[in-house]
Amino acid sequence: MAAKRKVNRSTPANAAATKKAKVEKPATTTIDEIEDDDQDLMAASANYIDDDDDDEGDDDDWEEQTDEDGSDSDEDATGEGESKKKRNKTDHDDDAVAGGELEGLKETAELYKSNIFKLEIDELLQEVSVDYDKHKKLMNALHQLKTIFENIPEGKEELVNDYIIKMGKKQKVTAPILQAPPFKDALYKFKFEKPASVKVVGSYALKTVTKLKRPFNVDVAVEMPSSIFQEKDYTNNRYFYKRACYLATLAHAIQKSKKNFQVEFSTFNGDAHRPILIVKPAGDKSDVDFSKTKCTIRILPSISQDLFPPYRLAPNRNNIRHANDDTSTTTLADSPTPQYNASILMDTTFSSSLAFLYEHSKSCAAFKDAIMLARTWLYQRELESNRTGSGFSAFLFAMVMGYLLQGGLAEGGRKLSTGHSSYQLLRGTMDFLSTHDFEKNPVMIGKSDHPDFAVHHFQENYPVTIVDPSGTVNLAANLSKSGLAQVQYEAKLAMAAFNDTVDRFDTLFLRSVNDIKTRFDNAFTIPVPEALKSYDDVAKSEHPLHIDFFAKSVYDVLKRGLTNRAELVAVQYDAELAWGTNDVASSSPSHIKIGLVLNADYSPRIVDQGPDAQQKEACDAFRAFWGDKAELRRFKDGSIVESVVWEVQGYENRTLIVKYIVQHLLQHHFHTEPELVWTGQQVYPYLHLSKHVPASLFSRQLEISGFQPVMTAYNQFAKSLRDVDTNLPLLISNVYPASSGLRYTSACLPHPIDFDLAASYPTTARYIDAMDVIVQLERSTKWPDDLAALQKVKYAFYLKIAQELKSRLGTESIVVSPLTDPENNNENKLLAQGYIDVFYYGYIFRCHLHVPQESDALKNTITDKKSTDVKLKAHAQEALRVHELRFHYQQRHTFYIQAVCVKFPAYSATVRLMKRWFGAHLLSLQISEELIELICAHVFLEAHPWQPPVNAITGMARVLGLLATWDWRKTPLVVDIEGELTEADRDTISQRFTKKSAHATLVVATAKDLDGLRWSSPKPNKAVAARVQMLARASVAALDQAIQSGQDKDIKSLFVTPMQDYHAVIQLKTDRCTRYYQNLRPQHKLLESEEDPILGDTVHAKFNPVAEYISELERIYGDIVLLFHDQFGGDKIGIVWNPMTAAPKQWKVNLGYNSIPVDMNQDGYLEPAKGKKEISKLVKPNFEAIVREMERLGTGIVESIQLSSSSS
Repeated sequence: MAAKRKVNRSTPANAAATKKAKVEKPATTTIDEIEDDDQDLMAASANYIDDDDDDEGDDDDWEEQTDEDGSDSDEDATGEGESKKKRNKTDHDDDAVAGGELEGLKETAELYKSNIFKLEIDELLQEVSVDYDKHKKLMNALHQLKTIFENIPEGKEELVNDYIIKMGKKQKVTAPILQAPPFKDALYKFKFEKPASVKVVGSYALKTVTKLKRPFNVDVAVEMPSSIFQEKDYTNNRYFYKRACYLATLAHAIQKSKKNFQVEFSTFNGDAHRPILIVKPAGDKSDVDFSKTKCTIRILPSISQDLFPPYRLAPNRNNIRHANDDTSTTTLADSPTPQYNASILMDTTFSSSLAFLYEHSKSCAAFKDAIMLARTWLYQRELESNRTGSGFSAFLFAMVMGYLLQGGLAEGGRKLSTGHSSYQLLRGTMDFLSTHDFEKNPVMIGKSDHPDFAVHHFQENYPVTIVDPSGTVNLAANLSKSGLAQVQYEAKLAMAAFNDTVDRFDTLFLRSVNDIKTRFDNAFTIPVPEALKSYDDVAKSEHPLHIDFFAKSVYDVLKRGLTNRAELVAVQYDAELAWGTNDVASSSPSHIKIGLVLNADYSPRIVDQGPDAQQKEACDAFRAFWGDKAELRRFKDGSIVESVVWEVQGYENRTLIVKYIVQHLLQHHFHTEPELVWTGQQVYPYLHLSKHVPASLFSRQLEISGFQPVMTAYNQFAKSLRDVDTNLPLLISNVYPASSGLRYTSACLPHPIDFDLAASYPTTARYIDAMDVIVQLERSTKWPDDLAALQKVKYAFYLKIAQELKSRLGTESIVVSPLTDPENNNENKLLAQGYIDVFYYGYIFRCHLHVPQESDALKNTITDKKSTDVKLKAHAQEALRVHELRFHYQQRHTFYIQAVCVKFPAYSATVRLMKRWFGAHLLSLQISEELIELICAHVFLEAHPWQPPVNAITGMARVLGLLATWDWRKTPLVVDIEGELTEADRDTISQRFTKKSAHATLVVATAKDLDGLRWSSPKPNKAVAARVQMLARASVAALDQAIQSGQDKDIKSLFVTPMQDYHAVIQLKTDRCTRYYQNLRPQHKLLESEEDPILGDTVHAKFNPVAEYISELERIYGDIVLLFHDQFGGDKIGIVWNPMTAAPKQWKVNLGYNSIPVDMNQDGYLEPAKGKKEISKLVKPNFEAIVREMERLGTGIVESIQLSSSSS
C-alpha cells in the first residue's frame, strides 16, 4: 500500500496539465535545511515507535519529503523512465499502458471523489506538510530544554503558600493560578523534584503537524514525579496549586539558563485549570533559535496514570469542599465536579492518546494525511478551541477517527477501514460528526469496569462525551454545547460539499469561513457582566474563568429561547490567554460574540406557544424564562396556552424578531445589552425612499406591504387583458411580466400613484415607472410575411386593446406609434415598434405584443440566400437580437428571478441593496440590472461554504466579497438559476470562456446562456470591471470597520463614492431631475409642491430628461468618453476619457470628435514641439471644447461642468 501511495503522490508534479489546485501559500517560510543529528528526545516521546522505524524506513522517508525533494525524485522516477518507454514502446506496450492507466483511474475514483479531487488533495498535502529533517535548531532547543529541566536542583519542602510567595519575590515568577488561591492557613507542602520524564507528544511526535498561517505547536510533556504529591491532593485544587508551582519552577529555570528563550504562561486549549508554559525563540540566530521553523513549544505538566485512583475522579464525584459546605460525604456527593475531575485526569493521557493514534497510523496508511486534512478544515473555520472557545480540536477529531476505525457503529462493525484513502477517512468522520447524537450515544473509545465510569454517569455530568481508550477520561470535557453545535453544523455543510457533483475543494480547504459578516445572519457582541448570581462557588470550581461560565449560560438561554428559529447558535470568544511569567494571570476577554444562522422559514415567526394553562409547573417555568413577555392567550383552535407574541408587521420588521428575542433574554437573565447588533437593521433604510420625501407624495405604508400591492395590481391587470381578447381577432395566449418591479428586485418599491394628483407633484418627483409586460398572441397563419406590414398590424392590435380597456374598465391607455416610439432609432424599420401604456390602479404597465411569427420572419430575412441586401440583413440581425432580448430573455429571466425570490426571502432585499450600491457609485449605466441580479443569485444558489443567507446584510456582504475576490479575467461566474446545469454544460462554459477571455468582462453563465455574455456585453468594459472590484474591496473594509465600531456611519460610507477619479463631473440642475425623489439623501425643499409646475398637467410615463440627455451624449461621444451616473435620483454625471482616444492620432476628415493639433500652444498658435523642426500632423481630442459642447447640449438641465486638473 505504501508503494502504491508513493506513486500516486508523485502525480501532482504534472498536475497543472490537468487541473492545478488553488492552494493558499502558507504563512510559514522555507525552513533552512539542517541535518537532524539526534533523535533521542523523539525516541523518549514513545519508545514503542523505535521498534518499527526500520521496517517503515522507506515509507517514512517518503512521508518526510518536502515539495522540493519530492519534485526531484518524481522527475527521476517518472520523467526519465517514461521518456525511455516512449522511445522503445510497441503497440503491445501501448495497450498495456492504457489498460494500466484506466485501472489506476478507476481505483482512484473509488478511493477519492474524483481524479481531480485526488490531485487537489495531494497538492494540498504537499503544501501543508512539514519537512522534519530541516528542524535541527528546533531539535537543539528541545534537547536544551530537556537538559535544563533535568539539571534543576531538588528543592526543599515548603508550604505551598510560602513557595508561591518566594517565587514571586525572589525569582520574579508568579505561579499561574487561575482558581481561587490557597487558603492562607493551608498546611499542604510542595517540594520540587526532577521530572520523571520529558517527552515530545502530540502532533509533532505523530508527524501530523500542518503548516498553516499561524505557528504550529510542539508539545513537550514534562511528567511531574509522583513523590511530590500526597494521597488527597486531588481534592480542593491542591493538585493544581502544586502543578502551578512546578510550572513556575520550570519557567524560572528556562529564564535562568541564559538561552534567551522567550517564556510566557498560557492555558492548554482554553482549560483554565491547566496552565502551560509557552516557549518562543529569541530570534538571536543562535543554535537554539528556531524562528524559521515558525512554531512554538508548549510545556505541558503531566502525571503518571496511577498517581490517583481513577475512580476518585469519576464524573459523579465531588472533590471540592466549599467554605459553606457541610463536611459530610453525602453533601460532597450531591454536587459532583466533573470538569475539575476531568482536568486532572487529562494530565495523565498524553502518552496513552499518542499511542492510540500511533497504532492507527501504523495500520492505516492514510490516517496521518486525513488528520492533516482535518486540521486544515478546522483551521479555515476557526473551530479549534483556543480561537473561539469551542473546546474542539484536531486531536478530538483524530480520536473520533480512530474510534471509527476500531468500531463506531451501534449495530457493530467498523465505519471506517484501514484501506480507506485520506478522503474516505475524512468524509466518514465528517458524516459521523454531522449525524451522531452525542447526548444520547456518548463515544466510548474504551470502557471501564468500575461502576462510577458507567455510561450514564458521563451522560449526566457532561454535555459531550468522548471517552479515551482507558474508559475513564472524557477527552471532550471542555467541549461546550455551542462548540459541538458549530462542529456538527460545519460537518453537515462539508458533507453537502462532498456529495455535490461540483468540485467544492476550494470551499472545503482553501477558504476562510469564520467571517462574522458573511457566516452569520445575525451577530451580537455582548459585554461580560461583572457578576452573576448563578456564578457561585460550585460554578467557580468548575469554571475558574467567569467568561467560560457566562458563555455556556448564554448559549443555554438563547438556544432554548430561539428554538427552531436558528439553525446554529455560535458562542465565540478568544480563549487563547497569555501572560508574562511575572504577571498575574491575564484577565479573560471582556466580550463574547454570538453568531446566529437563521432558519428562513421559522425565524420570522410572530408567536411562540408554550404549555397548556392546566400544566402549572410548566407554565411557571415558561413565565420565569420569558418574564413579562409571557402571556396567557386563547387561539383560534380553542387552546389556551402560555405564549410570547411579537407585534410587528412587514418583512423587514419580522426579520428583526430574532434581535428582539436576544435583547429581551439577555436583559431578563443577565441584565446586559448587546453592544453590537448586526441584523440587517442598519441597511433597511437604503431599501426605501428617504425620510425627507413627504408622505403626501409616497405612503410609508408601502414599507410594510412591499411588493404585494403591485403584484396584486399586475395579476388583476393580466386577468383584465385576457377578458378583452374576446373582441380581438386573435386570443391572448399568455401575459408575462418582464420588469424588475414585477420580479421583486427593483431598487425602489413600485409606488401606486393618484394620477389625478400627479400633475401637482414637484418636478423632482414626476418620474413614474412603466413596467414592461409581454402580451403573447396565439399563432396564426394570417399574419403578413412582410415585416413592415406586420408592425402596422401590431399597431392596430394596440389600438383595439386600448379601446376595449377603455370601454370595459374605463382604464386610460396611451398607444405609442412606431413614429413616436423613443426607443426606435428611425433607421431600422424592422425593430419591434410601438407599445401601449396602460394606467391601471395607480401603476403603468407597458405592454409589448409578442407575435411568434415575427422572429421567424426575421430569421428568414437573415438566411435568405436570394437577397443581396447587406444592410437589410444587418437590420434584421439587430432586430432579431432586440426581439429575443425583449420577448424571450427578459421574460425568461423574470420567471427565474421570481422563483429565486420565492425560494430565498432575503434575495429580493439583497439585490435591491446591491442595485443601490451600484447606483450610489455611479455605475447604473455600466452594469445592467439583470447582471446584478445574476451575481446576487450566485451567493444564494452557490452558497458554499455557508448556507444561503437569510438576512439582507449578510447577502450584501457576500456579494461584495464575491465582487472583491472574483478573478473575472480568468474565471467565469456560473449561476445555475434554472437548475438545469450539467457537468457537460460547465465544461462547455469553461471552454468557451477560454476562447473569449481576452475580450470578455464579468462573464456570468447560465444553462440558457453558456457564453455568459447576454447581460455583460458590450458593457461593462475592463476598466469599469476593475473599478467595481476596487469599490467592492473598499466596501468590504468599510463593513469590517462598521462591525468593529458598531457605528451606523460606517455603513453610510458604503453608499458614498469618491468623485476625484473622474476627468470631469457634470452637475445637473437638481430641480430638473424627475427621479430626484429616489436619491438617498435628497433635500426636503426640492421635494415641496410647486406653485406653477413646469411639466403641466399631463402625466408622463418614464419621463426622465436626464436619461435622454445621457443617451444623446453616448450617441455622440460614446467612442471617446465613459459616462457614469446614478439612475436612482443622482444629480451628477461622471466623465472618463477613453485612453485609446486620448492618444494623439493622424488628422483626417470626419475624425468623429472635436480635436486640436498637438503642437498648438496655449495662445492658439502652432509651433514645433521641443526638439522638433516641423509641425506635427497629429491631433488630440479637444477635451475643453467637448465639455462645452456637452454643456450646450444640456441647456436647461446642466448646472455646470467641472474639469479635473488632469484633464485641463
